[in-house]
Amino acid sequence: MNPLLYTLAYAYSQKRLFTLEEIHRYQIGSNYSLSEIASEIAKIPQIRAHQGLYGIEEDFEQLLSLRQEKGRESIRRYRRVLKYARLLISIPYIKGIFLAGSSSFSTGNAKKSSDIDIFIVTDPNRMWFARFWLTIITQILGIRRAGELEENRFCLNHYITANNLTRLDHTLYASQLYSDYIAIGANSQELLQQFWQANPWRKDYLSQASPREYTTLSQLKPYPIKIWLEWFFNHFSIDIWNKLAKLIQRQKIKSNSIQSNSYNRIQIDDTELEFHPEPNSIKAEKIMQNILQNL
Repeated sequence: MNPLLYTLAYAYSQKRLFTLEEIHRYQIGSNYSLSEIASEIAKIPQIRAHQGLYGIEEDFEQLLSLRQEKGRESIRRYRRVLKYARLLISIPYIKGIFLAGSSSFSTGNAKKSSDIDIFIVTDPNRMWFARFWLTIITQILGIRRAGELEENRFCLNHYITANNLTRLDHTLYASQLYSDYIAIGANSQELLQQFWQANPWRKDYLSQASPREYTTLSQLKPYPIKIWLEWFFNHFSIDIWNKLAKLIQRQKIKSNSIQSNSYNRIQIDDTELEFHPEPNSIKAEKIMQNILQNL
């Protein structure tokens, strides 16, 4: 199959149409230039184009309307993230926060009904304590996803420590997800560079996907109180506080009866906490396989 057709089948699995620039960024199994892409696409009858957007024929009109709607929502999502960004990176022992998934508004793929996915990196041996305070503060502010309350709320279901940056889920979906991360804060931007270096396998799937950066977000700095809070806890038994936070949270996690199986990603240890009972990667793969069979 032509790699550009394969790329647009992947776009379909994400309910997206691509511009030429996006096809270049997300092209799978090829290294075409923009001019070569424009030339090749004209030779593929299954690809349809309208208003500078490209996709396969199936559901094209619906995806065109959806693209416009998601573009408007992405702008609103940006304002929402910016409102709370500095507060989130000011929580003690939060080393970095990356905006992820459809929430990564640079992809123009944010839905009004969806939550705001963030990927949280904490200092080593401080993850449980950092998670405790992040959960409390976002709960008080009413911006944390909880149960059915998810629209425009922050989803706090993936934490790692800064000494555990290497990812093992080497898939096309993961490559795209990690390549689209946007750093919140200056420290996060520096950490994100380390994250990409720790995961060079991304280029095996998307060789042209370069890092994104939003200057307004990447230049944010924590409130000064972060330094004072960390100083205080470092001098008053932080190890004990972290262990206590771990004890409380593990009891809460057990009460939720989250079980790991071959279809979900549940990880609970001192270097990573991940709760994805039904990963989007599984859904996208099924949709993509169906459309490829039809093509």
